[in-house]
Amino acid sequence: MNVDMVIVPTTTRQMGVLPEHVPTIVELKPGILLVHEGNDVTKYFLSSGFAFIHANFVADIIVVEVVPIDCIDPALVQKGLSEFTDRPPIVLTYARRKKGGGKAAHPSKLV
Repeated sequence: MNVDMVIVPTTTRQMGVLPEHVPTIVELKPGILLVHEGNDVTKYFLSSGFAFIHANFVADIIVVEVVPIDCIDPALVQKGLSEFTDRPPIVLTYARRKKGGGKAAHPSKLV
């Protein structure tokens, strides 16, 4: 796919990639990927991944999952978020080693 520019959500900032961009590898965070083709801008939600920008006008964007923004239902996203935040947290407590070099509790003994 030939495009004019992409804007990727990196772990440190939004990064625009144009032709002749310096070769770079960046980690992507969940966010919006913008693809500019002339006057058209296509938006995608991506979960996470990496972008490899090569010296030959090529950028490889490798992600766990990507969905066009137009395919996301805001009501379902809100419902999923509510269900997730309403759940009680899962808490694991690890046993400490006894003083004097005693053995730590076996993982099956975790509370």
